[in-house]
Amino acid sequence: MKKKLLFEVISEIASKNPENIAVNFCGNTLIYSQLEQQSDLLAHYFLSKYPMHRKGKIAIYIEPGLILPVALLAILKAGFSYVPISHFYPVERMAKILDDSSAFLLLSTRSIINKTGLDTWFHSVLALEDIDFSAPTNTGCLPTVFSNDLAYILYTSGSTGIPKGVAIEHRNLSYYLDWFNQDLWPQTQALLPLTSSLSFAAAVAQLYAPLLRGDTLHILPADSLYEPEVLFNWYQQYSNGAIYCVPTIWDELLNYIINTDNSITLPKVVFLSGEPVSYDLKERTFQQLPGVRIFNLYGPTETTANGAFTELEKEKPVTLGKALRGSEIIIVNDDLQSVPAGQSGEICIIGEGVARGYVNLESLTKQRFFNYTTENVFSRGYRTGDLGKVNSQGELIYLGRIDRQMKINGVRIEPAEIERVLRQFPEINKALVCLLSEKTDQPYLVAYLVSQEKPISISEIRLFLRKRLPDVMVPSHYLFIETLPKLPNGKLDINRLPLPCPVRPELGYPCVKAVSNLQQDLIDIWQEALGFRELGIHDNFFDLGGNSLQAIQVRQIIRRRLSCDINYSLFFNNATPHLLSFIIPDYINDKVADVSEDEILDGDNCLLSDEQNYFLMLDQISPDPTSYYINFYLIINGVLNNSAIEWSLKRILECNSVLQSRFDLDEFSRIEGNYSVEMIKILQQVYTRSLDLIDEMNIKHLLDFVDFPEVDLEQTLPISFKLLSLEKQKNILLVSVHHVVFDHDSINLFFNQFINYMRAYIAGDFNYKLGNGMQYQRYCQWQKKIKSIRYQQEQKFWVKTMEDYLLAGADSSEFRTTEDIKGENHWFSISVELTLALTQFAKKQKTTLFICMLTAFNKLLKCTLRYKNSAIGIPVSNRMLYEDISLLGCFVNMVTYYDVINPHDSFRTMLLRCQQKMNTILDNQMFPYNELINEVRAKGWSEKLRFPVCFNYLSSMPERIHLDSCEYQIGYIMNKQARFELTLSVNEGKSFSLCFNYAKNVFNIDEIKELSEKYHSLLSEMIFDK
Repeated sequence: MKKKLLFEVISEIASKNPENIAVNFCGNTLIYSQLEQQSDLLAHYFLSKYPMHRKGKIAIYIEPGLILPVALLAILKAGFSYVPISHFYPVERMAKILDDSSAFLLLSTRSIINKTGLDTWFHSVLALEDIDFSAPTNTGCLPTVFSNDLAYILYTSGSTGIPKGVAIEHRNLSYYLDWFNQDLWPQTQALLPLTSSLSFAAAVAQLYAPLLRGDTLHILPADSLYEPEVLFNWYQQYSNGAIYCVPTIWDELLNYIINTDNSITLPKVVFLSGEPVSYDLKERTFQQLPGVRIFNLYGPTETTANGAFTELEKEKPVTLGKALRGSEIIIVNDDLQSVPAGQSGEICIIGEGVARGYVNLESLTKQRFFNYTTENVFSRGYRTGDLGKVNSQGELIYLGRIDRQMKINGVRIEPAEIERVLRQFPEINKALVCLLSEKTDQPYLVAYLVSQEKPISISEIRLFLRKRLPDVMVPSHYLFIETLPKLPNGKLDINRLPLPCPVRPELGYPCVKAVSNLQQDLIDIWQEALGFRELGIHDNFFDLGGNSLQAIQVRQIIRRRLSCDINYSLFFNNATPHLLSFIIPDYINDKVADVSEDEILDGDNCLLSDEQNYFLMLDQISPDPTSYYINFYLIINGVLNNSAIEWSLKRILECNSVLQSRFDLDEFSRIEGNYSVEMIKILQQVYTRSLDLIDEMNIKHLLDFVDFPEVDLEQTLPISFKLLSLEKQKNILLVSVHHVVFDHDSINLFFNQFINYMRAYIAGDFNYKLGNGMQYQRYCQWQKKIKSIRYQQEQKFWVKTMEDYLLAGADSSEFRTTEDIKGENHWFSISVELTLALTQFAKKQKTTLFICMLTAFNKLLKCTLRYKNSAIGIPVSNRMLYEDISLLGCFVNMVTYYDVINPHDSFRTMLLRCQQKMNTILDNQMFPYNELINEVRAKGWSEKLRFPVCFNYLSSMPERIHLDSCEYQIGYIMNKQARFELTLSVNEGKSFSLCFNYAKNVFNIDEIKELSEKYHSLLSEMIFDK
C-alpha cells in the first residue's frame, strides 16, 4: 500500500475540516478549503503552462505570506520540486543556484521582480500576480507522485562558501515530519511559528508540521528572528509559543531580554539546532527563563533536518541525545568501520531521513553518502564530518568538526577546548580559535575574541591560558572583534573573519624575544598600535613606521595598562620595548590620573564634547557654515546593489547615533540618536556629462553639481548622501557631514564599517552590528570626568606657553578677521622617491614625518615677511586619548605652535626644537581651544596670538576594496572656503599630496605656486642638510 505523501495528508485534512484556519499571517488567514482549492488551481496552471517540464524544478523566491504554502503545495502536487531562493542571496549566488539546479522557472512576485530585476538576467520568471486563473486549464487528475520523487533542493554552503544542492525526496520529508509530530511535538504541544527562511532545513518542521496535524500554520514576517520587537510581540499574543533557531541567535535574544522590559512574554519551549549548544548558554537560559524547556536538535540538511535529539536539563552536561525513531547513529574511523564504545570518531547518521545526495556532485555524494545494510535491511547513511562519541548512557557527545582538528608540531589540537577555556576568562564573551598558515611560516593559532570590556591585556589572557593549557595550545595571536560574523542560518561565517596583522618587516637587525612579562606587555602594545605581529624587544617604534597619532595611542595604552605616565620626550628617546622596560618601573604610579570605562556612568544624553562646542561656535559665527562640512566620496565600479548600499548606510547611522544628533543652538546641547534611520534618504541623480577621469578636480565639480540640501542642525540630520550614476557600472556616493559630528579620521572608520556591512549584507547576516549606538556619548561623559584631573594642569601649561610666545616675539596684531572667506585650493605633490627619502630621514632622526613637514612649513613662513611673527594653528585629534579609537565623531581640538628660527639654524636643530615643543604640546592637547581663547582674551593677548595660518597633517585614505564583483574606493574632498589666510594640508600616501588653501583676497595663484615650489625645495634641502 502506497504511503500518503505530505500534500495528500493535508488534502484529507482539508476535506474533513474545510473551515478550520490553515494559515495565519499578521492576522490574515486562509482556511483549509481555500488552501486546498488555491493550491490545486495553481498546480493545474503549472501543468498546463509547462507541459514539457514534467518533474522539473521550480525556483521559488517569495516573501513570507499566505501565498507561500499555497505555492509550495501546488509545486509538489504537480509533481515538480522546488528550489528556495532567499532575499539575502547576492545575485551571483542566485544565478549559480538557478544554473546548478536546472530550474526551468523562477516563481516570485511583481514587487520582488521590480526591486531585484530578476527578469533581466533569468530567462523564465513568473510573477504570481500575472497568473490568469480565469483562463481554461486542465482540471483533470493531478499526476501520481512517488515517495522517491524529488521534493525540493536546499542549497547549503556551511563554512565553505560554495553552494551545494541537497536533494530531498518525498520519503525523507514524510519520515522526518512523522517523527516530529509523533515523537517530539507531543512532549510540549507548543505553538511553533515559521520564522526561518525557506532556504534552511529548520523551516521544514515549522511550515509543514502544523498543517499535517490540522493545526494553524503561523507565519511571521521575514527576518523576525533579527527583530526582537516583532518576534516577542507574537509571543505576547500566543503564550504557549516555541522558538526554533541556532544557539547564536538565541544568545542574542537573551541579551535583548536582559536589556528590555522584563514583562515581555517569552517562548516556553526552545528548539536549538544548527550549531553546538554551549553549557553556559544552556544554564543562562534556565536562569533567565525558569520553567523553560530546551531541546537540542542535531543533524545537517543532508538528513532532512535532524538525526538525533534530546531535552537538555539544568546543571547536566550538554549532549546530542539519541537517534530519531527509525534511524541509527554510528561512530566510525577513517575506513568507515565502527569504533569501540566510548571512543571518538566521525558521526554517521543512517535512516529514512538521509537525502538522495548532492545535485551534480557525484564524486562528493560518493564520499559523504553510503549504503548501509544490517539484518537484511537496506538503509542510506551520511558522514556528517562531525567528531563525536557515545557515552555510557548511550547519548551522543559532540566533539567538534573533523575539519577543524589541528596539528602543530605533530600535536593534535582541539580548538573547542581552547575556546572553552577562553570563555572562562571573566571579560571574554565569545571565542573562536583558528589555525592559520602562510607560505613561509609554521602554522599558528589565532584567537578571535568578543568582549564587552575593551581593551583587555593580551598578556593577562596568555598567562590565564598557560595555567590551564599546554604551551602548544596557547594562541600566538589575538584579535578583538565586535561580533562574530554569521551566515544567514546563524552559523559562523569563517570567511568574513579578519586576517591577522602582517609579520614583522625586515628591519636590518634580528628579532629578539621578550625575557620578562613587562617586555612582552610592551611588545603586545607595539603590535596592537602598529599593526604587526611577532615583534621583538629591540624593534624601534620609528623603524616600524610609527607616527604621532600612534605614539599618542601607545602612551595611553601604557598609561592604562601599566599605570605608568611617561612623557613624550621619554618615549621618543627610548622607543623600543627593551629600553622602556628599564624606564617604566621608575614611573609606575598606581594612582595615575585616568578614568576607566567602569567609572563612566550613563548620564546626560544632551552633553556636548568640548570639540563639538568649539565647532558649533564656529558654525554660528561663520559667514558660510558650509566651510565646516566634511565632504568625501565613495567610487563604486561594478553592478550597483542599491539595497545593500542603503542597508549598510542605515546600519552605520543606527550604530553611530552621533550621526543622528539633533542640536539645540540656544542651549548648546544635543540629543544623540534623535532621528530615525528610516528618515535617511539616499538621493539619486544621473550625471550625463562624460567623465573619463575621476580626480580631485572632477570630484569638486560633481560636488557643485549635486547641490546638497542645506542642513539645519536643529531640524535635519547632520549628514546627507547623494548617489550619482555616471554610466552603467560607474557610480559615486557623495557624503556631506557636519564637522560637529565627524572628523577626517572618521572617513577611514566610516569606510571600514561600510565594507563590513556590505559583506554582512552579501552573506545574509542582517543581524550583524558594530558597536552599541551610543559610543560617542560615552566619550563625552569620559571627557567630563577627565576634566577635573587634567584640565587645571593643562590650562597652566597653555597660559605659560602663550606668554612665552609673546616674549619670543609672536605678533599677529596686523591681521584682521574678515567675512570674506572666498578661497581656492592649489594641489601639488612630492614624488614617490622624495616621499620615501623623507620617510627614511624621519626614521634616522628618530622623529615623525609630521615633525619634518611642520618644521619645513615653519621655515617657509619665516622666510615670508607677512607671517614671520605669526603662530601656526594645528588641528590635533583627541581620539587616541580614549580607549575606543574606532569611534565615529568629532575629536579635533586646536593647538598653536610658535618657534623663532635663527638664520644659522640647521634643519637638524630646527627638527629637534620642533620635536621638543610638540612633545610638550601633545602632552597637553586636551585643553579646549575655545576655553584657551577666553583665557587669552581676558589677559589682552588675543590680537597678537591669533593665527592666520594653519598646518593640517591628514592620515592616508584606505586602499580600494574588491567585493562581490565591485570595486570600492574612498576619497576626501577638500573645502575651498578659506577659514584662514593660508592652510597647508599634507595628505599621507605613497606619494604625498599637498594642498595650499588660500584666501583669494590675500594671495593670487602665482604667489601660491611660488610658495609651493619653495616648500618643495625646503623638503629636499632638509634631507641633505649637514
